[in-house]
Amino acid sequence: MELSLHLGGLQSYEGDAIVVGVFSDGDLTAVAQAVDGLCGGAIGRLRGGAFRAALGEVFSLPLAGSSAPVALAVGLGPRAGFSHARAKKAAALAARHAKQMRLGRVGLAPLEPADAPSGGWALEATLIGAALGGYGFDRFQKEKGQGPHTLSLICAEADAPQGRAALAAAQAITAGVQAARDLVNTPPNEKTPEKLVATLQAMALEEGLDCRVIGRDELAGMGAGGILAVGRGSAHPPAIVVLRHDGGAGPWHGYLGKGMTFDSGGIDLKTAPGMLWMKSDMSGAAAVVGAMLSIHRLGVKGRFVGVLSIAENMTGADAFRPSDVLQMLSGTTVEVSDTDAEGRLVLADGLELLRREQVADIIDLATLTGAVVIALGKERAGLFSNDDAHAEQVLAAGARAAERYWRLPLDEEHSESLKSPTADMKSTGGRDGGASKAAAFLRHFAQDTPWVHLDIAGTAFEEEGGPLGHGATGFGVETLVRFAQGG
Repeated sequence: MELSLHLGGLQSYEGDAIVVGVFSDGDLTAVAQAVDGLCGGAIGRLRGGAFRAALGEVFSLPLAGSSAPVALAVGLGPRAGFSHARAKKAAALAARHAKQMRLGRVGLAPLEPADAPSGGWALEATLIGAALGGYGFDRFQKEKGQGPHTLSLICAEADAPQGRAALAAAQAITAGVQAARDLVNTPPNEKTPEKLVATLQAMALEEGLDCRVIGRDELAGMGAGGILAVGRGSAHPPAIVVLRHDGGAGPWHGYLGKGMTFDSGGIDLKTAPGMLWMKSDMSGAAAVVGAMLSIHRLGVKGRFVGVLSIAENMTGADAFRPSDVLQMLSGTTVEVSDTDAEGRLVLADGLELLRREQVADIIDLATLTGAVVIALGKERAGLFSNDDAHAEQVLAAGARAAERYWRLPLDEEHSESLKSPTADMKSTGGRDGGASKAAAFLRHFAQDTPWVHLDIAGTAFEEEGGPLGHGATGFGVETLVRFAQGG
């Protein structure tokens, strides 16, 4: 999908449709009035009746006096509280509607004028949302998707500087998000650890990112007992991939992603329904990959290292067992209490690796627990931290990205539940408060480094189809990018 800029009036845009945002109250914006004029006043007549202009509601109308035959009026809800999140959601749903109508070239009228208080972010959010909503994964289908292949921001000549800036940012960010979604949507037989590593090496070479692969033998020499144990039952050996963006002087910041290319649950086998979407268990690693790609394309001034802990959790003859005691990269011994709690083991070794890099702070992302989905549903990810200032920075970046988080407790009692009579600690602490107990396990390995853990189990993959459609959402990519940009 190509994002572009069309400089000129609505009448001069040559495409299949024009998307225009409509608030549910107050006067139509100048842009909406212009489109309304081309529709013979239909938007004004229908608003509040057949077209309520509720957030994300889309109404198709014929256009006259324009090279595009159709207008897609998308509801923005009430003007009060108009936000980045609402702009992205409205644009995404409009693009999905265009995809269902099989419209190939879609023009995006600014949701607000470029000189409105929202200014550039509204233009940027329009492009990002539309690109995410128009996304499709058809790699393994004979009939390829018929959705938008060109999304053009329609911009007056006077607003060209804002339009070009918004386009450049949106192109870089959506490239990262869509790369993450493609990785997650790829079936597990096509992204075994070796295949995923090869894909990442090729991407890094193409993008100019520094890439280091730590294979099984090197991991064994280092003593990375967590990730090695998790990958032991698979015919496909585990690896850790390290990506770097060096944008100048200053401290390094660490990103860490859980990269389980498939999770059977190991000997503590998942149910068949619980296993069906386990190709998405590497969504954290995919988010880090996407963020590193976007950060590099944006030329962010700063230093960022992304660590991807990649493995496949299977039930082979050498699979690790409940009650096994593992020595982690940090030297801590861990008694395995559930082989389906494998993500925290691969992340623990990744955390120690980042600590050895002497990073200033760490953000990890993982589809870690079903408990966080029970607690927060699929609308928000759980956030845990050992540092209030770092947590606030990440929350601010999430707000800027229109990705929602909720900070959950991380109490000493959660760590107490991880005490083991056999080893330094055990891997799980019981079902109650499971998300917090998993975070407490990770906190032990973060030690005194400012650290935020994002449990994205509910937000990374949509089975039924939300605003972004079925499959991977790319959740977390833009949060990491906005954090890198300083919120």
